[in-house]
Amino acid sequence: MSASQRRVAVVFDEAVWSHAVDGFSEENRQLAQSTRIRLERSGLALDDVRACDAEGSDGTKLPGCVKLYLPWLDAPPSQRPFAFVLRLRQRGDELVWNFVAFGPRHPRPGVRSAYERAHRQLHGTFPRHGQR
Repeated sequence: MSASQRRVAVVFDEAVWSHAVDGFSEENRQLAQSTRIRLERSGLALDDVRACDAEGSDGTKLPGCVKLYLPWLDAPPSQRPFAFVLRLRQRGDELVWNFVAFGPRHPRPGVRSAYERAHRQLHGTFPRHGQR
């Protein structure tokens, strides 16, 4: 098994999780919850995720973060409208993925994206659009 296929545990802080899924429809919360259960059982490989832009055109700053497109299935990204944002961290002697945020990838105007939500979780405030 290559390093990019090695499965790494995913850790969910309950306060971060509650804040991340609060306000979504029952259907979207269920999508997030079923993905969480799957990740807690099987972990996640580097091959399953894509790197987030360290500095996005939307003002987000997510260095070291990755995105997992949801629903988690073998389909093009256009058919997976949501994402988890995760960050690889050291926990004792092992690496783990820390859950950072959940949300739509490209929402309608007035709705925060998963990446804006992740920026807020990491930096305490939403990004200013278009500013780096």
